[in-house]
Amino acid sequence: MSWQIVDVVEDGRYLHTDREWMVVKENQIEIGRIPLTDIQSILVHAGYATYSHELLLRLSEYDIPLVICDHRHEPISILLSLSGHHKQAGRVRAQSESTIPVRKRVWRDLVKKKVLEQANSLKPFDRIGHDGLRKLASKVKSGDPDNIEARAARYYWPRLFDKTFRRDRSQPGLNAHLNYGYTILRSAVARAITAAGLVPSLGVGHVNARNNFCLADDLVEPFRPLVDRLVWKNRSKWADELTPEARKELAGMMSRSIRTEDGETDLFRTMTMVAISLANLFEGTVSKLYMPGKVAFVDSPRFPGFEIGS
Repeated sequence: MSWQIVDVVEDGRYLHTDREWMVVKENQIEIGRIPLTDIQSILVHAGYATYSHELLLRLSEYDIPLVICDHRHEPISILLSLSGHHKQAGRVRAQSESTIPVRKRVWRDLVKKKVLEQANSLKPFDRIGHDGLRKLASKVKSGDPDNIEARAARYYWPRLFDKTFRRDRSQPGLNAHLNYGYTILRSAVARAITAAGLVPSLGVGHVNARNNFCLADDLVEPFRPLVDRLVWKNRSKWADELTPEARKELAGMMSRSIRTEDGETDLFRTMTMVAISLANLFEGTVSKLYMPGKVAFVDSPRFPGFEIGS
């Protein structure tokens, strides 16, 4: 399925429904519409926008996240359905009653996979960096007590871009593009989590009491390097402000196929498989979290995104 990201960037947009379509208007004039079945998520960066109550109901019915972003292109609020799976009550109970050792092992697997994917990002142009990250990945223990994730990040970012680069979510340029790409992944993972009958706020590695999407931040980790590679590929033209063209290409990630060691599939399906695997792990029907093999986008001539307001 070709998932579309709806990105609302201009002030004054009015979003509502017309049967099975989401419609966008400006000054009571329709400027765009898209089938609800085609929408992966809706991102709102505008200073102000309005929504019909019916639209919010339909988004919940279709399990479509509505993501409110700040000026740094980071999500500050996500509207999601409370019931995404027929076994939700039992799965939430299993999730909340999962043991600390189980959660620590899951976090170990997620961190290890993220660091290995960071290593794969460096492999085409920095073999030494690639080997260094793989060595760090082999040292990740249950719960990551040695904070290999942070150590890998300090090693990774200067090698991916250059020695002057610092990963800072408050900064423009490449950092803003990374923020935007991560927001897209985070909303998709949040949708996969609710569809699997789990609660996004109960994390395994992220445990911030103020964060209602700790589990989404956990499961998104192995997929972040996909954004890193796309930003690296466009680093020369994405060094300044986030443009409509850049947003479109980043949003197009969810329409792209990925090639893993398990075969070729779409990115959201892979995220869903990970979330379902975690639900099964909490319920005790499997003993290990499913993780795809080496993840990479499949090259194709077009990566469609859907944008309103450019």
